[in-house]
Amino acid sequence: MRRALTGWVSAVALLAGALTASPAGASEPVELKPEWGTISAENGVLKRGCRDYGYDYRVTAPERGDWDLNVTLVGPGGKELWFGYLYEGANPDEGTTTFRLCRAKTRPGRYKLKAVVSVQVYNDVTAGRLKTERFRLRKAG
Repeated sequence: MRRALTGWVSAVALLAGALTASPAGASEPVELKPEWGTISAENGVLKRGCRDYGYDYRVTAPERGDWDLNVTLVGPGGKELWFGYLYEGANPDEGTTTFRLCRAKTRPGRYKLKAVVSVQVYNDVTAGRLKTERFRLRKAG
């Protein structure tokens, strides 16, 4: 029984590793490719309750292939607070979308939006990191 359980746990760990590996490889950093797009957010006020806050994006990935954009919001102290995913076919190459924050769960301060564009051409996937956007959300009034 123990041997069967150990084998099952190993298989699950192997599958989880395969699903979470970055397109460029789990141990390789994603190269900065500012020519692949931009992401931006305005300074603002951290409002009472749970609210949506807007950010702009533009994807200018190479012409060939399908793109996706993975966006991570990092709050004060470096804690990841939110993750979003946009992809070609469902989203335009540029636009405005939102992330949601609840004032009770975070605090005013400096925030970062980090973004990675992945481009798939047949079975080949190439990833590029966009320039990190920094902005502030201050306490109301």
